[in-house]
Amino acid sequence: MKKYVMLLIIPFFFLGCKVGKTTESKGLENESYLQFVQGQEKYSEEVDVFVDDIAPFKAKVNKVNDRTVRGNVYIVKSGTRHLKVVYKNKVLFEKEVLLSSQQTRQIQLP
Repeated sequence: MKKYVMLLIIPFFFLGCKVGKTTESKGLENESYLQFVQGQEKYSEEVDVFVDDIAPFKAKVNKVNDRTVRGNVYIVKSGTRHLKVVYKNKVLFEKEVLLSSQQTRQIQLP
């Protein structure tokens, strides 16, 4: 009889030791987003983007109007960054910009 009682008690013992639900919290990633928007001129090709004078990357210039907010965004590290945008060897935008974490910054090109 003791044998059967022990067989019934042991599973309840292991079920009582089960870990409950765990939670995980993460801080905001240390990244910001850039989106390049065309003004009056239409850009048929991609522009070259220099961030802190490192090797450039190619970026598409989006046509964004009041009803749409979609477009290509590019991830950069947050903080104060020196940003330069070049199209066919012509500097379109050059400025020090402050980018906060998880911020999407639209750069309006001429």
